[in-house]
Amino acid sequence: MPVNFIKTNSRRLLLLTVFSLFIYGSFFMLSYLVTPEKTLQNFAGQDGLAMGILSFVAESIITHYVLIFVVILPAMHGQRSRLNALGITVILFLLKFAVNYCTYLYESGHRTAAVTKLSERSLGWILVISYVFTMVSSLSVALLVEWVNKSKERMMLEKQKTEAELVALKHQINPHFLFNSLSFIYGKLMRTDRETADSVLMLANIMRYSLGTGENVDGKVNIMDELEHLRNVIEINQRRHNHTLNIRYEEQVEDQSISILPLVLITLVENAFKHGDLHDPDQPLQILTHTRVNELSFRIENRKGNGIKELSNGVGLQNIRQQLKLTYGSRCSFQIEDTGEHFRVDLNITF
Repeated sequence: MPVNFIKTNSRRLLLLTVFSLFIYGSFFMLSYLVTPEKTLQNFAGQDGLAMGILSFVAESIITHYVLIFVVILPAMHGQRSRLNALGITVILFLLKFAVNYCTYLYESGHRTAAVTKLSERSLGWILVISYVFTMVSSLSVALLVEWVNKSKERMMLEKQKTEAELVALKHQINPHFLFNSLSFIYGKLMRTDRETADSVLMLANIMRYSLGTGENVDGKVNIMDELEHLRNVIEINQRRHNHTLNIRYEEQVEDQSISILPLVLITLVENAFKHGDLHDPDQPLQILTHTRVNELSFRIENRKGNGIKELSNGVGLQNIRQQLKLTYGSRCSFQIEDTGEHFRVDLNITF
């Protein structure tokens, strides 16, 4: 419905209206500086200056909206193929040409002999220049919109990071005290219960990793470190449940030089342990990790438990999505499939 469209896109339409009026005013002033005596007559046309402004602004808003929000931005985000974007652009400019040429014929038929008529050749050059200007201005505005959106996302992520750090500070325990205590407990248990002692040591290593002690300068970790601690998380949970959990784990790493954001894969696995039903042998938790040269693919799928159903709305998953988007942009695909009984996440990154 047009009314719903206007309500939903009111801010965009208002900005495009201002932008179109600015373009019209610029052309008017430029024409006035060159030929002040003919400017008003040329811009007013047969229907008057008000109708001339209205028709120009309407055409400009429609053209720029389609180019910016239907063609360029979706193509930049990989939501529309280049061929599809090119097809829409060609159709749009063919429609513009039809409207402009019909307007030219209408104006030519009603002009008086005293008014100089514009030749078709001159009209062709004017349309070509105006169409090129429209494409350039649309691309510029699209890049500006993308930059503003990226800036907002970064600010939001920084705010969330700051809030998370404040919460962590409130509940912080001295890491050295914690690790020394766990080492002491490990040493005591080694004499009586080797499995429990190994579990304590495994937990200490997971916590040390979570604190980011192995991160590179750019805040990333080697894929082998992430997978090592991912396996530790799986083993800890298996021991908690007396090895009754049904898990299918597959790891095929051809490129061990890949570095990724830490705790991404681990958070997805912890989410499955928290919300999944892993006690059905016919529907195990599936964790599949494959790497090729400069490429990572990760899939996790589980049967949903009887607890929280809307896993895709979890704060952890939303944070992962935002971090991946800011770090890898269009080189990353993060797909969530949430059905009535199953939950699956597919992560693909090209480095």
